[in-house]
Amino acid sequence: MATQFITNDKGERTSVIIPINEYEDMLHQHHLSLELTDDYKAMIDKMLAEEDGNAAYVSAASIKKKFMNK
Repeated sequence: MATQFITNDKGERTSVIIPINEYEDMLHQHHLSLELTDDYKAMIDKMLAEEDGNAAYVSAASIKKKFMNK
């Protein structure tokens, strides 16, 4: 099965149909990219230690910026 696109009245692509094996491959790659690395876990531990264990939500980008630029 080839990739298929669904379009609206103006011919703009609004959806895509892909073979299930391609979808599963994409999903697997996405999950791999979400796994926390040891460096990332260490940055989180360091941040928590500096905050006396009280943590508020911060983005991954903020954490990386704080600890990677030192």
